[in-house]
Amino acid sequence: MIKENTNTLQVELFRLLTDAYYGTGLFYKGDGLKKHPRESEDNFASRKVLAYYLNYTGPIVDASVTPIFADEIKREYTDTAKFQLFLDDVDRLGTSLQEFMRRTATQAKLYGAMYVLVNNELETGVTLADELNERALPYVSAIKPVDVEHWRFDERGRMVEFTYKDIILNDENDIKTQYYEWTTTTWAVYDENKALVRKGEHGLGRVPVVQWHSRNLSPMDVLPPSEFLSVAQTNYHLYQLCSWHTQILRDQAFNILTMPDTGQQDITISTNNLLTYPGEASHPPAFIAPKAEPAQMLTDQIDRLIREMYRMSGIDSVVGVESSKSGVAKQWDFERTNQRLADFANQCERAEKNIVELYELWANETVGYTCEYPRDFSIGDVAESLANAQSALDLGFNSKTYKQEVAKNVLEAYMPNIDPETYDAIIEELEQAFDDAEKAAATMRDNIGEGVNGATGQNGQGDSSVRGLGEEPPEPGENT
Repeated sequence: MIKENTNTLQVELFRLLTDAYYGTGLFYKGDGLKKHPRESEDNFASRKVLAYYLNYTGPIVDASVTPIFADEIKREYTDTAKFQLFLDDVDRLGTSLQEFMRRTATQAKLYGAMYVLVNNELETGVTLADELNERALPYVSAIKPVDVEHWRFDERGRMVEFTYKDIILNDENDIKTQYYEWTTTTWAVYDENKALVRKGEHGLGRVPVVQWHSRNLSPMDVLPPSEFLSVAQTNYHLYQLCSWHTQILRDQAFNILTMPDTGQQDITISTNNLLTYPGEASHPPAFIAPKAEPAQMLTDQIDRLIREMYRMSGIDSVVGVESSKSGVAKQWDFERTNQRLADFANQCERAEKNIVELYELWANETVGYTCEYPRDFSIGDVAESLANAQSALDLGFNSKTYKQEVAKNVLEAYMPNIDPETYDAIIEELEQAFDDAEKAAATMRDNIGEGVNGATGQNGQGDSSVRGLGEEPPEPGENT
């Protein structure tokens, strides 16, 4: 029996997060604006037409994911034909594993969690060639938390039941809702009326669903709140403030001319005619302008909310906020940002390994899979790194290993995305250059030593033209 998720709050929060990230729905054409109590319907309709959305939620979420996938993830495995095809097309839509992980990571970060179903084709090929030609292999499907209907854990904390819904097109091209139920041994599909459509057994011994949290949470926390919920709510309030601000600028930005009443019904004012007023008037014509305080108040509030969004997201040290913090304070801010990125990278790495484990169960092959996600996201200034490297060399440590390590740091700062083979070639050439320099220096020392201790003049005495280190030169006119 299918148990339906009736949590309307989850649906509302999902809509807010989605609309705030993409700038759609609530933030499109003023649909999410609220009418002021003293505002007329006509004025409200006009304000909705002028509404615009400053999207900070999208860039903030992307900034929390993009650094992790800036480079190709390091992966090692036994290269089989089936597994390589799976890596190149994990969802039967031509999406590589790298791209699927990056895209789903953004959703996991935005919504607080994502679920990945690793399924298998109902009919597999008789031979390996058949499987490859027909792509009769395991595949993945991303499941959003709003579509999760039911779940259950056993006493050991293992997931033993998982049900989600999906929107499909049937054979008549009608949009229908279907429910998919998975247990540790069986699967079943139900229609929109909860009637059984088909069922079967998979025999994996576990639910083939990978839980992917946006942060380090308990596996029992199936639908955790998004860490960007406050950012989305603030962005929604900012949307309202920007609308009011625009209305003030539109209605009050232009000065108004005032003058004594002359009794004329129609007065034409321009730059090439003359405006007269009664001579006995105590006040000549003058322009008046509305007070700027309301618009300035909204401007200050908008700026404050923008800073708060970056602060709440933990990336205020990366983008968006200029501050006069001390070097130590900025370093602490960066360490916090770096740790948040590293924590989520760990979640991504764990999810990818679990996906491949389920592939191995479905495909009945072991590929010895390992992957390594980055843990350090420092962004160094190239000029500063080069200056620091030169300062390190100026210390004069006569150590080949020390100089090699300094050279490696220079390469990482100056050419961070260098090809591994090129990197190895440069390091090998540097090692050879260091060895050649040491040999040349040793040869020079030997030659100098021989000149001082072994050279002889014509009279058999040591040649005084080759002097020992530290010996004073002769005085002018002295016989040498």
